[in-house]
Amino acid sequence: MAATEVAKIKIFGERNTGTRAVITMLRMAEGVRPVSPKDPMPDLDELTGRIEATLTGFRKMVYRDAIRDIRDGRLGGISSWKHAAPKIDHSYVSKGASVLFLVRDPYSWIASLYRNPYHARAPEFESLNAFIRFPWVTLARDNVAPILPSPMDLWNTKLRAYREFARVAPVPSAIIQFENFVLTPVLALSTALEALGIEAENLFEIEASTKGLEEDRFARQAHYREEAWKRQVSLQDAELINGLVDWEVAESFGYQQRSPEEFS
Repeated sequence: MAATEVAKIKIFGERNTGTRAVITMLRMAEGVRPVSPKDPMPDLDELTGRIEATLTGFRKMVYRDAIRDIRDGRLGGISSWKHAAPKIDHSYVSKGASVLFLVRDPYSWIASLYRNPYHARAPEFESLNAFIRFPWVTLARDNVAPILPSPMDLWNTKLRAYREFARVAPVPSAIIQFENFVLTPVLALSTALEALGIEAENLFEIEASTKGLEEDRFARQAHYREEAWKRQVSLQDAELINGLVDWEVAESFGYQQRSPEEFS
């Protein structure tokens, strides 16, 4: 790669998999940059202005989501939402971009989604078990079915889509496991970039949480190194998760089914 050439990366990852941190690191690095090009859409911009000036609270959120879904529906795959099941088209080739998928252990992921249920349309639940059992209404820009039997199906559906993309898409792709990224961010990201044939300079670990959390990076790393998150999953939760996860897909991303006794 020539010294002046900048490699382009499209990031995909389900909620709570470190997408924001990876994108931030790539923006700070040299020789690589994350991409998600957006075409101008004056009609939607005008509609957005009217909504912002008129609505508040939940109603504003609903209208914002509807407009963003329309906007994303008009765009090619490389411009898709970072949390989407990726569209397979030639927009990646036209931009000369590679793709990086972020994945996370299903037990840890569902516990995290319960704590931070981004874009949830259901009421709050008193337990992880009840949360897992309730259907999840998706956004159009998720690029999956309008409603899923369980939020666990977000994990199954997105990872199936990642695997299919890696199999048939005309561009290279690589994977980062969230657990590795939390413990050694620079090593995990640089290793994935090397798998794509990309050399990036000045990759730096982000000291503070990208979500404004008070815990420092040492506390975050200890939490995942010691798998402290398992205290948030009961034996009954683990049994339920075991019956819902597509383990054939999970194993292809390096995740194994665990005994429920691990969580007791």
